[in-house]
Amino acid sequence: MDPQDDEANNDAQGGHTSLPGVSPTGAGNAFPSGEQFTESLSLVDELDVRDLKKTLRDSRGKTFSSAGRNAPVAEFTDEFLVLHPPQLPFQDADEGPAEEIVLMMDDAGIIVDVWGERKRVPGAKFNGRSLYYYWEQKPGTLKHYAVFFDDDNNHHFLTVEGERITVDVVYKLRNMTHDGELTRFRELTAD
Repeated sequence: MDPQDDEANNDAQGGHTSLPGVSPTGAGNAFPSGEQFTESLSLVDELDVRDLKKTLRDSRGKTFSSAGRNAPVAEFTDEFLVLHPPQLPFQDADEGPAEEIVLMMDDAGIIVDVWGERKRVPGAKFNGRSLYYYWEQKPGTLKHYAVFFDDDNNHHFLTVEGERITVDVVYKLRNMTHDGELTRFRELTAD
């Protein structure tokens, strides 16, 4: 098909070569009259994101990185990483909305799910008793300790050589058994 035929087809169909709501004369130009956008620039425009291999710095001395103009812009701070939307102006992490992570737990300190049910390690048992996620975490990690309850409803931590074990270790031990019973591991004790 000849390119001229294609243009004729577009003219016959009402000239749908431009985006809806944009006149054909201004289709390739965001500001057809030559005026510049005077509000805050998007973060990718402010940082002039082009080379994906380079770390970027802004006029405030902050360090950024991006996988492209349409990808979130990562801001590196001393304590954490903040992801910013690329199409919006920069907003300092302290000024904008932040995700607040809330853990729900019952009166015994066991993490509960959205339905209020105790979160347990599926299939794992110690002396036939279910193992649960305790609210307390191993220092410097996000790993919860595993506990079970005795007949008097007191919780007990599982330990190896006096060191409490976390739920991720319970999963690994459970996967090494055929029935999920962890008492077969002699190093594992309860405090």
